[in-house]
Amino acid sequence: MDVERIQEVRKVLNSGTFYFSWSSTGTPLDLTLCEQRSNFAAESDNRFFWNRTMHISFIQNDIECKDWLIKVICGGIEIRTIYVGHLQARGCIISRLSSERAGTRFNVRGTNDEGCVANFVETEQVIYLENKVCSYVQIRGSVPLFWEQPGLQVGSHKVKLSRGTEASAPAFDRHLTQIVKRYGDQVLINLLGCKEGEAMLSRMFQSHHKVSRYSKSIPYIAFDYHAQCRSGKQENIDVLKRKIASNLENFGFFYKDSEGIHKCQKGTFRTNCLDCLDRTNNVQTFIGLEVLKQQLKALAISDQPQIISRHWCFLEGRSKLKDGSRSVVRTIQNNILDSSKQEAIDILLLGHVLYNELAEKARSVLPPSMLSFPSGFLETFIKHKSEFSYTSNIRVGVATWNVNGGKHFNSIVFKHQSMSEWLLDCPKLAKHKDLLCVDDENSVVDIFAIGFEEIVDLSASNIFTESKRMDGRTSKTISREHKYIYITSTQLVGVCLFLFALPKHAPYISDVAADAVKTGLGGATGNKGGVAIPLVTV
Repeated sequence: MDVERIQEVRKVLNSGTFYFSWSSTGTPLDLTLCEQRSNFAAESDNRFFWNRTMHISFIQNDIECKDWLIKVICGGIEIRTIYVGHLQARGCIISRLSSERAGTRFNVRGTNDEGCVANFVETEQVIYLENKVCSYVQIRGSVPLFWEQPGLQVGSHKVKLSRGTEASAPAFDRHLTQIVKRYGDQVLINLLGCKEGEAMLSRMFQSHHKVSRYSKSIPYIAFDYHAQCRSGKQENIDVLKRKIASNLENFGFFYKDSEGIHKCQKGTFRTNCLDCLDRTNNVQTFIGLEVLKQQLKALAISDQPQIISRHWCFLEGRSKLKDGSRSVVRTIQNNILDSSKQEAIDILLLGHVLYNELAEKARSVLPPSMLSFPSGFLETFIKHKSEFSYTSNIRVGVATWNVNGGKHFNSIVFKHQSMSEWLLDCPKLAKHKDLLCVDDENSVVDIFAIGFEEIVDLSASNIFTESKRMDGRTSKTISREHKYIYITSTQLVGVCLFLFALPKHAPYISDVAADAVKTGLGGATGNKGGVAIPLVTV
């Protein structure tokens, strides 16, 4: 088994998307840092430091290893030499794929609880001319909500929100907080279209932005790329140019020469489509070319049109260079497509931490970024976690009801009864208390887990519609006295499980998952089986 895992890790490393730098005369270039950040930070950017686990033990023991242990990034790097008269310049595009939410195309979508999104790529276009350096950075990333595309066949991957609207808000704000802290001012460019799944995801993106604390400070621009640039009408992208013109000028770029730093980039454009692939590539290329004109002016070579044309080929040509950032995102699409590759990525990033008991304990109380810390630290932290935390009791309401194909809701026998009697009043009216009863009858339920069986006739075609109806009805019922927000749900034919929580718990609920197991006809059908939703609240 270990041999197979090693082989999969080797395949990932040999996929052609991992890069390192080496120097025979001095300190090698730290590829994890863009030019601007490298002038202000001495430490590597751990987001793009893919083999950091190999370095941790040496760092912990103060062993200098930079001369023989390289730092690796995942992404794409293209370099071209350009002659400007008698001078020689180098143009580079460096795309850095974040390791904070890395994975295969359909296994990893959206955000995690820490606000790290899938397909997050920092793309830097940089020109070196003698002692002058001119750099510009853009970023891309998946829509920062909890969503997925379940399915086995290409074309059957429908967009599905895996967590409720209010439950997604904390992670959404965390993501925006992260990119503002790291890159400065932001503009969100959403290229999603009007297709069924994309339209729903786009609406949710916009609605979250409207209620976010960043709604006024971070502009949101919706640009349906497919509708605007249909049939190759790339000139329509000027519509987008007019919307971002002021930000394009205000953000600027990084410029440095022998006298020091003259300009710093003050913000970035965050662009996304569904996969962060072709549409994002085209828009980022357009923005990059607009900034390139200003970069050439700063380098005093804008009067040579052949240089601009060469850079045009450099950024948009049909050669193997075509869009240097494309190689990194194609990695997600083409080179890493199955669960074994996903496991290989996890092993590469977490190493032995992935499969031990200590990691499981640490994972429940520490953010993912700390799981790669030395095992001694993790052991000490777990041993003394009571010194850094406190415990509190929460009340969980668990209920289940076989509604007999929905007949209980339509029967005249039950017309004077409501779900509130079952979910809210019965525990208070019960004459007998058992070991599971809480002494304080007036205490509020923190989390509701409510299950239904046979919500519709198994031969009906509106199973999904009925589950959505039950979701709304249940949420309205339990929110009679205190508001509850929808966390998630899962369904197996007529069996549904819904999870609700008080809004105050939303920022502390994490690692929510949902699964269903079919047992009918040996696991082939879902007329029999079970569903489950695990979660962590810290």
